[in-house]
This record gives sequence, structure tokens and C-alpha cells, in this order.
Amino acid sequence: MSGGVGSPPARATFVGGDVSPHETPDSGGREQFRRYRKRRSSVGLFGVAEDRKGSPLPFGGAFGSPTGVYASPQSLPDASPWERWDSAAEDLKTPIPRKLFGGADGGGLADLADLPGSSARTPVSREQQRRVTQTPGPHTTPVVLKVVKKEDQQEISDSAEESFARFAGILDATFQGHLSFPELMLQYEAVCRDLADLVREEASETHRVTEDRLMRQKAQMLHGEAASWSLLWHLFGKSTEDMYMDELDNAPVTSEEEACDFITRDHNAQVCSRIVQWLETLASKELDYEKKHKGWYAGSYAQKLGVWRHTQSAIRKKTAGVVHRLDPDAPTREQAQLHPEDQKLEESLLEDVWKLLVAGRLEEAQELCRAAGQSWRAAILGGCGELGPSPTVEAWKRKSRDFYKARDRTLHAVELESGAGHQRRLWKWACYCASDNIGDSTHESKYEAAIFASQCGNVKRMLPVCFSWEAACWAMVRSWLDVEVDLHLSSVHGLRPIQDPNGENTDRPEHWPHQVVSQQPRDLQALFQKLLTWDLVNENVRRSCKEQKHLIQMDLMLGDVAHLLDLLRTWIAPSQDSRERSRPHGHPQMIRFGAHLVLILRYILADEIKEEFREKLWLIGDLILNTYAIFLFTQRKEELVGVYASQLAPHLCVELYVHMMELRENESVPVKYKIFKSAIEYLPFTSEDGTKGSFSDIVTRVLSKSREIRSDSQQIAKVESLGERQHRVRKAHAVQWLCFLPPSSLSNVEMVRAELLARALDYSNLLFREYSLSSLWRTPEMPVGAHVLLGHLAEPLNQPTDALLSLDQHRVQENLQEFEEWREYYACDALFRNWLKIVQGNSAVPNDELTSDEKDRAAAAAQQAVDAAFSLLQRNSGMWLAGIDDTAEEEAAPEWIELLCTGMLSSSSGSSLLPDATVCTALVDALHSCGADEGVQRQLTVDVSVNLKDPNFVDIHLRCLPVKGDGLGTSTEYDGGLLASIMGYAVKGELPHFRAGIVLEVLRLDAFYITEGIQPVQASYIVQGLCRRCCLPELILRTMQVKVALAAALVEIDEDECDVLELVASRKYEFYQLFSQRQMQDLLQFERRARIFSLEAQEAVFTDFQMMFSVLFVHPRFADEFGCAPLCRIVTPCTEDMRYVGV
Repeated sequence: MSGGVGSPPARATFVGGDVSPHETPDSGGREQFRRYRKRRSSVGLFGVAEDRKGSPLPFGGAFGSPTGVYASPQSLPDASPWERWDSAAEDLKTPIPRKLFGGADGGGLADLADLPGSSARTPVSREQQRRVTQTPGPHTTPVVLKVVKKEDQQEISDSAEESFARFAGILDATFQGHLSFPELMLQYEAVCRDLADLVREEASETHRVTEDRLMRQKAQMLHGEAASWSLLWHLFGKSTEDMYMDELDNAPVTSEEEACDFITRDHNAQVCSRIVQWLETLASKELDYEKKHKGWYAGSYAQKLGVWRHTQSAIRKKTAGVVHRLDPDAPTREQAQLHPEDQKLEESLLEDVWKLLVAGRLEEAQELCRAAGQSWRAAILGGCGELGPSPTVEAWKRKSRDFYKARDRTLHAVELESGAGHQRRLWKWACYCASDNIGDSTHESKYEAAIFASQCGNVKRMLPVCFSWEAACWAMVRSWLDVEVDLHLSSVHGLRPIQDPNGENTDRPEHWPHQVVSQQPRDLQALFQKLLTWDLVNENVRRSCKEQKHLIQMDLMLGDVAHLLDLLRTWIAPSQDSRERSRPHGHPQMIRFGAHLVLILRYILADEIKEEFREKLWLIGDLILNTYAIFLFTQRKEELVGVYASQLAPHLCVELYVHMMELRENESVPVKYKIFKSAIEYLPFTSEDGTKGSFSDIVTRVLSKSREIRSDSQQIAKVESLGERQHRVRKAHAVQWLCFLPPSSLSNVEMVRAELLARALDYSNLLFREYSLSSLWRTPEMPVGAHVLLGHLAEPLNQPTDALLSLDQHRVQENLQEFEEWREYYACDALFRNWLKIVQGNSAVPNDELTSDEKDRAAAAAQQAVDAAFSLLQRNSGMWLAGIDDTAEEEAAPEWIELLCTGMLSSSSGSSLLPDATVCTALVDALHSCGADEGVQRQLTVDVSVNLKDPNFVDIHLRCLPVKGDGLGTSTEYDGGLLASIMGYAVKGELPHFRAGIVLEVLRLDAFYITEGIQPVQASYIVQGLCRRCCLPELILRTMQVKVALAAALVEIDEDECDVLELVASRKYEFYQLFSQRQMQDLLQFERRARIFSLEAQEAVFTDFQMMFSVLFVHPRFADEFGCAPLCRIVTPCTEDMRYVGV
């Protein structure tokens, strides 16, 4: 939390003058937060033992966090090498020790200060540790202390930017119930202080001015963040205790007990007391830091320096201008000065006493005065007892462990002798008079006046020595609290009105605290206004009021959550008109602090905040959390995102992960696995109530967006029209998110793995259908997308599938069967393309120069392709991709069936036809004509338009009424029905009245059942039937092409096992129904060529045999089906067999 630069001005609400505290206090928006409850536990708001044993935490039950313990980045693949924190000590099932966060205890260096002749300031930086030299004394030998670094010892360092994993680990431990939220606040404070100390040490080693300034600024921000966490704990995490376990017969007796009881019961006094404790804790920790790292602190000097020995000597010498007596009142009474040396020592002593008072160390300040020889000053500081004028319950109980019997009998006796509260008022009035009369002249110490003023609430005398915002705030809040306590005691003791009717004698002790009431603010808002505008406040303090950390702290003290959220949004979230809204703004430490702050406020104020502020807390909180998650992602800390994404609104959580997965789609597997692991661990797999984003929703969006046409495909469409498009490969890579192995820490890991595999199978089959229709070209290039899918699913399918088959889901078995069929199909496709690649390579060499090995290699590849194809065609009686029936029953009949297709119009030469209005109109007419009379009867509608994202693509929308066997009942033809037959003409390039040779290369294909008011349901039978219409005829034609090549190479073929023509004509398989007229002609042409090559081979063997030819008619079934003219029958007397070939 930086300050000053870029900070918004102080709020305009800090207005108004001084108002007497006798008026009704206006708590403003503060009363809406009941922050202080009475709890027995002294650890925090909630008893940890009770929370772990009994019901869920009172913050709202389950947090939606995973069952497994938060994993460190080192346990993930490809962990960043600069993760410096200790993962070995990271078992967050137990409360996290402070040593986990790298707190240095100065071990090994504390003894350096005890060496003879060594400096009082102990060096702690690494450079100073390496060069610590003992100063030679008259009787000593110089000793050089060196810190030797082992070669195999890795130096571990840390910085603010590397603390994100620590914060995420503590937060995750809290969500899992291992820590309470009050403990979380203390842990965050400890982390920030440890990091700040480390940054301070690193800053001392730098030599450049700019680096040193940045490091110190970073340390200041961390200290400010630590202070804010401490304030949050004092306000919301620190429990409120009662003075007595049993209030019967235990009413307060002394003024000290009355004051303590009032602070406990009064809301405003309790707030002030907590703020005072917070400020004193900050000052005390700063003193500890100076003692630990600098070797000195307030009061660390030789004893008896307050005896004024130089003044005593000057009096003996009768030096002019020096006091004549050594009593404490002499300088004021005689208007003279001490000796200059004693004056300096006195000023140093008073300054240290003031620092100790600000730090809440009253006893230590008294001991310092006694050690300096000024016991009278120690007595002055204890006028209200050992606990001070405004004691807390904790301090009172520490003093009196047995608080039923061990009361301060001395104070009780004084109260009974002089009257209730009389001694207190008299002492405070005396301190006020002393503070008001000291410090005006130049030779009088302002610190002495401030010390007296701190005992009576005279804030005007304290502010001149307050040079920091914390000190000034402490002075004003402490004086306000003391006056409130005094006013309460006056009313309890039944004193007369404070203000005399005649306006005289108002400075008497009986009228206390009227003398200082006018200096006090009306409420906290007026107090902060005084800090900003009062002339007595130091200029540095007024400037500090506008720093970010102090603006946050003031809002926390005021309970103004709405204004705090507005500030955080201004500093962190991107502006609404920014073009780069997903880019984090602000300092990383402020983004981190804001995210954790709003997240904690959600839980601790869940039941207390008003409804209008609750919505704002969630909306702005989600914005800040989302910004922090994006920042972590940009810092390559994907494994930490899940802790915070699980707290986002469902739609934001899903959008965040979808965006992350899109940006990391080309990264390595370990990087992608980190994202997968963070999502599957911290998010529920499915969200029944919709209150949290689920992993299922994320992968659904990722898979859906991967199939969308992107504008970047425009530059690719014309480059490789025969190969695989880049977006097709992107679709295949999307399934990888479903193929990762879930971490074993999940309770239902086997079921989750089965769910992911089932989803992967369903999506892969969807892509296989699209890839098959776009890879019908007979080229050597492999369909990359299909083989990427097969590669991703190879390992998951090698695992046992018992859990997968046990899923109570529709079509799990069918999807697995279809996947196996597609795997066999693409194996045949790969063998054919491999053969084609070998043939093209051999064609570049003259036939007489080809070696026998090259010819044998081509023949072997051809034979493998033919065998694989026949195996696929003959399996299950030719029911490839025909074993799934998902048509709707008549009682649940859909209103329409539709087919949606996005593709590109291209030719075999590689050129593409850009769709315009004319082309779209012609394509509509051609598709309508394919429907013929059946299309008219079933109300066929055709819509063709240019794709909005890429003008190279065309969108086709077909819709018609369902009929029995096509959308209703059981499908028996397995050809996809009317819509598949129409789209088949476009895919095969045989559209009537359209440009010849232009085929539709499919990029996206979907079919649905449409019913009004119901979500569209996939109609897979249409797309599967279309694939059968296009893939099986093409596979048979490829097999015939290979067979022709084998015949040309004089390779003998077993006609009984490779009779393609008989396979097509067989009624058992009925493949002939899938052929178009052009495809049937191509089939017969291939058969004719193969037969001719076979005859030529036989003629070479039997040169003396005379062939006989006779003309017969074509097979009757083909003539009836396709209307072919009579063809030639070739008779071979040697085999007495007949084959039908085309002329």
C-alpha cells in the first residue's frame, strides 16, 4: 500500500467543527456492523476446537474448497524455478508456524554485539555479515569475522512478488477449516512483516539510488499492509471478554475497575480502545525491530543520565543562567535552564519515555525513569495505577489472575478515604496544569509537556511532538478515550455539573474533565477531519492522511465498507472505458491486498452488513478478485488461481478459466496441467444450486468455444485448402483438458476420471465426424486433427474402463463403440495415405530405375490398406457407424429436425469459392432441388449465408418435419434421412444446377431435435448417417484404386477375399445405396482398369492363348438402380469366370 502519489484526495465527508461529546453521538454507518461479540475464546472470534468438533463455521458453512490439502507449486509439473518458499513445511492441516514464512531470528549474529570493541549496532545485511570487523583495542588483536558460504548451499531469498503462494496457502487452509479467520489475519500480518524486513535487508545491499528507493518503497507498502491486517484483527478478530465470569456480587469497586467495565460495555469506548491497542502494537513492534536489527531502541543507554551531574557542577561553580536548585520543578519555577549537556540528556530521556508511552509500555517507561535516576517521574506516570487511565480487560486480568479476590486494596482504600474518583480527578487536573504550563518557552521540553498531556488528554500538547500519522492518531484517540472514561466516572460518582453557571472556577479539579472536553472530536469522522485540517497537526501527518494505507485504515475504523470498496476499485480494477479490461491495473501488492481484504470482509460481515452494501461488496469484490486472478495468471502462477476463482460468481469463474485455457492452449502439457489441477481441486465438478462455478461448466464452454469459427482462420483458408486447418487442430487440442488424470487427493477421483473420459469420448466422436467430412480428398496429407484426438485419448483408454461403463449416463457404451469404429476408420485412412505417399515418391523416379525393395514396399503398403479396408467393411455385417439409435419416440416427438453446417466451398485444385449473395442463392436452389418431392412434403427450409466471422465460410441451415424412421421411432436405414441425403450431395460435390467440381468442406456440423420451449437435443443419427453416405463409398473407391495399383504391379490378388464389386452389390451389406451415380461409375471404372491389368498379366504368361470376347448386359441390379447402359462382359476361358466392367 503505497502512499501519496496518485492517491485520491481526502473525502469531502470530513467536515464539521468540534462538537461537545455531551451531544448524542452519531455513529453513522458504524452501528450497522456488530463487530464485537462476547466470546469465551481468547484466540479469535471463533473457538477453533469447537469449530472443528461441532457444526460448520458460523461464516456460512462450507466454503466449496477441495478436500485435499493445498498443493505447493513444487508438487506440480514444470514448477517455476523461482518459487522460493519451503514446500516441505507446508502441511496446512495444522496451524502454520511463523517460521514457515521465513522470519529471521538473527541466529548466529546476536552475539556479535558482545565482542570487545564491537559496534552497538549489529550488522544484519548479507554484505555486512560478510564483512564484520572487530575494532582493534589497546589490548586486543584484530579479528575478522567471515561468513563462509558452502558451494552446495543454495541461497534462498524472497521478495514481495514471491509472496503470492504464501497468501494463497494460508487462505486455502482457512477455507478447509484448519485456520480461523482471526488466525488468518494474524498470519497475513506476520507474512507482511517478514517480507518487509527481508526487503529492508535487500535494500541495504543495493548501491543504485533508484533501486534503493524502490526497495524502501516496497518495504513501506508491506509495513502498511501488515498494519492494516493488524487493524482488521483488532476490530473484527479480537474477541470481547467480560470482566467477571460471574457478575453476582462482583460490581466494580475502584475507579480503575469502573473504567475497565465501561470500556468493555460501551460500543464507542470499545472501538477507541481497540484502535489505541492497535496503534500501540504498531509502535511496540517498531521498537522491537530497532532493537533486533539496529542494536538499540528507546532507553538503551547508560543509567543515571537523569541526575544532572553537569548542572550540579555548574551550580557549585555559580555559572550564570543555570538553575540554583536540583529539584524537578526548578527549571519551571526559576525560569532557568539546565546545563547544556544535561539538557540534551534530559531531552533524549523524555523522547524515549514518550516513545514508550506511545507503544503502550507504561511499566517499561517507569523502569527507564528509575534507571535514569528520576523516580519522581516514574511516580507521575503511575497516577492512575499500573494499568493506566483507560485499562483494558486483558491487562486487568493479567494483573489479577484471580479476579474474584485479588483486587487492588491500595486503590480501594484511597477511594474510600478521599471519595470515589477524587484521587484520579486530582491527579489528572495536576497533569493538565503541568502540561499547560510547560513547553511554551524555548528552554522547556515539548516532550515533557506531551508526557504530562498524555496522562490527562490534553491533545494540544501532544500533537507538536507527533511526527507520524500513527502517533497523531494515537494521541487524539487516546485522549478522546480518556475523556469519555472520565465523563462516565463523573456521572457515576454523582458529581455536580461540569460547567459552573457563572462561568467561574471551571479550572478546579472537581470540574474535571471540562478543561479538555472542547479538544475532543464528536466521532471518528470528526477526529480524522481534525488530523487533516487542524493547524496543530504536523504537515507530514496531514500529507499522510491522503496515503493509500491510511485511507484504507480510516475506512476500516469508520466501518465505511462502501467507500473502501470504491477506493479499492479505483486503485485496482481497470476503468470501464479501457480497451484492455483484462489487464490488471495498480501495484501488484495493492491488487493482492485488495483481493484478500474483500474476500475476508465477505465472511466476517456476512450476517451484519446491510443488503445494499452486500450487493456492492460482492460485485466489486468479484471485480477485484478477478483482477487478482488474472494477475496471477500473467505471472505464470496458474496453480494459485483456483483458490480465488472458487470465490467468484459462477459466470465470472467460468469465463476466467475459459480465457486462461484459451491463452495456454499452445503451451506445454505441464503448464496446462497446472490450470487443470487448480480448477479440478478447488471447484466442484458439477454445481447443483448454481452458486459456484463448476469444472463441468468450464469444459463445456471450452469445448464449445473451440469449435467456433475465429476471424484468424481467414488468412489460412486459402493457403492449405487440402490440409488440415489450424482451427481444426485447435478443436482437437481442446479435448486434452478432459484427458488429464485428476489428482488423487479428490475423494471421488475414479468417478471424476470416468466423467471426464465420457465427456472426452462424446466430444471426440463429434469432431471425428467433422474431420471425416473434411478429409475426403485423396492426398498424402494426414488429417492432423483426427490423429491429435487419437493421441490424446490413447493413454486414458488404456486405463481400466470399469468406472466409465458403470456411469448412469445415456450413450456411454455407444460412444465408446463409435470411438473404436472411428479409430479403425482413421487407421484405414492412414494406411491409404501412407501408400499414396510412397507411390508419389516412386513416381518421381523412372520405373526402370526403381529398386525391387521400393516396389515391394509400395506393394506391401497397398496390401495393408486393402486388408484394413475389407476388415472394416465386413465387420458387423457392414454396420459401421450404424449401431446407435437416438431417434425420438412418438410420445416425445420433436417439432422439427435441423442440420447446421459451416464449411468452405473448395475444389480439388486447392482454390476456394468465396461465397457472395449470388453463390448463396444458387446454393439454396441446389439444396432445395435435392430434397425433391419429399422436401416439399416435409416443409424443407434452406437458409444459406456468409459466415459473420470469416467471409470465406458459408453457413447452411436445413430444417424439416420429422417422420417415422427419420426423427421419430427407430431408424432402420442408418443413412441420416432427408437432411443427410441433401447435405451429402454438397459434401460429394454433386449438387445439381451448381458449379461442377465444387465441394463443401465441412468445418462444423450439428444436428438437433427442435421443440419449442425445450433446450435443443443432439440428433446424432443425422450426422452419423451423413458420414456413412460419404465415408464408406470413398473408402471403397480408395480400396479399388489401391487394387488397380496392385494389378498394375502384377501383384496377385485373392479375388474371393477382395471382391469389392460383389461386396458393394451384396444385399447383406447394401453399400450400393450409399453411392451416388458418379461414385458408382468411378467404382466400375476402377474395376475395369484392374481387370485390364490382370488380363495383360495373363497375356504375358499365356502368349499362345487366344482370348474370346462376347457382349453381355450389365448386372440387372445395377441397371435397375442407376439406369446404366449395357456393358461389356469379358470371358476368360482359363478360369471360366465373369467380371463386369464399364466401357
